[in-house]
Amino acid sequence: MRDYGAGLTVDELVGMTAWQITHLSLPADEVFLTVKTASNIMLENNLDSNILLELWEDGHTVWKDLQQNRPVVVTPTGQVLRKKG
Repeated sequence: MRDYGAGLTVDELVGMTAWQITHLSLPADEVFLTVKTASNIMLENNLDSNILLELWEDGHTVWKDLQQNRPVVVTPTGQVLRKKG
């Protein structure tokens, strides 16, 4: 597990809402920038209460819509893909 200063690892972001992640001060490392950008996109799409489930190596992030119990994927190009649960 890689430590990104102050004891924060990417794994600790899993389970946080897009709103929470957007309001964190994260290191400037690329992996954190990917998650931060995705969380901002989630907020722009009124999906701020979705929780982060996964971060893929290719830059996709997977979120869970707790109200509709279905996944939401943010692609590296900024597309928001809502999947059937």
